[in-house]
Amino acid sequence: MIVSAWRYFLYFYGLIFDSKPHCDRNDQLSASRINRTEFPLQYMGSWYFLAAAAESGTGALDIFKVMDNGQFLVRERAETEKLEFRASIRISKDGSCVPRKWIYLLTEDSTELRTEGHPDRLTELFSCRCPECVILKESDNATSRLLLYARSTQLDEDCMNNFLHKSTCEDYREILQLPRSLEKCPQDE
Repeated sequence: MIVSAWRYFLYFYGLIFDSKPHCDRNDQLSASRINRTEFPLQYMGSWYFLAAAAESGTGALDIFKVMDNGQFLVRERAETEKLEFRASIRISKDGSCVPRKWIYLLTEDSTELRTEGHPDRLTELFSCRCPECVILKESDNATSRLLLYARSTQLDEDCMNNFLHKSTCEDYREILQLPRSLEKCPQDE
């Protein structure tokens, strides 16, 4: 009798006081599916890097703290299993523009992307409530973080709330939103 009463107490306590949000684990996109159908149409072109999240105290966001804004161009490579990312990053301190370029390798029948030259780096794509946004989760031996990209620098509050919710579900408490106070750098075509 005591055991049954204790179980009911714990069950109702959990219902009332559980502060952990409901986390949907079905929001991961399949890289192989995107590669064949959606990716060329939906994700090619210009994107803006708006926010990042990581575990507190890990330093996973330090690389982004110098940024004011970042614009990215996604293009298909001649090789069908490769995507080229070009970045134009505006640095907060001196306003300089820093170009970056890297290649993502699409893996058939997998939900992951690999970065050329970084075999330990895994990138997963997640859907977002915003039709013009995407969330990436980057992880390697040393870091793990979420990155929010959008087609526009003006982001709806619901979109940011969706990103914050996903961050909480991943147990990422350190959030960084780029200030976007300086003019965007010119994008190399």
